[in-house]
Amino acid sequence: MERMPLPPHLIARIRSYEAGEATPAEPRNAATVVLLRPGGPDQACPELYLMRRQKTMAAFGGMWVFPGGGVDPNDAEPGLAWAGPTPAEWATSLGVDEAMARELVCAAVRETFEESGVLLAGPDATSVVADTSGDDWEADRIALEAHQLSFHDFLVRRGLVLRSDLLGAWTGWLTPTFEERRFRTWFFV
Repeated sequence: MERMPLPPHLIARIRSYEAGEATPAEPRNAATVVLLRPGGPDQACPELYLMRRQKTMAAFGGMWVFPGGGVDPNDAEPGLAWAGPTPAEWATSLGVDEAMARELVCAAVRETFEESGVLLAGPDATSVVADTSGDDWEADRIALEAHQLSFHDFLVRRGLVLRSDLLGAWTGWLTPTFEERRFRTWFFV
């Protein structure tokens, strides 16, 4: 496979970091969810959900991505209704403290809903919301994205429980130091 050369502006930025002329940005914590479902009866492989980011977006514009994004301060709400592995159990799986584990799992579920409409939450520990396509759901999704509504308040108002049992820890990724916007991203599946 032929290697693709880096664009000249990235080479210049990399060299400035190597020379000590630039300081890498502090990575922001983020969570991403790889949504999978079984393939149809004639498919041996599962189906995978990807989205294309708007080309105008500051980070990774135009790229194909899994739903996800940065941790929000409201993701730290300890009173969130929760079903499945506890924040303490997630902390062990993810190699972080309990508060960070709670933030990452909440960000994963919230961002997945904000970006794709898939909500990994339900009225109890055994079900999920099947349809989030109504105008009221869309209004809540937009309010969450605009930080006008906290994820905790959204779940409480709708009587929903976050379903952490629907997630599995997969891997982590740290944006290279030469990127202007950096993320320390935990991937869930």
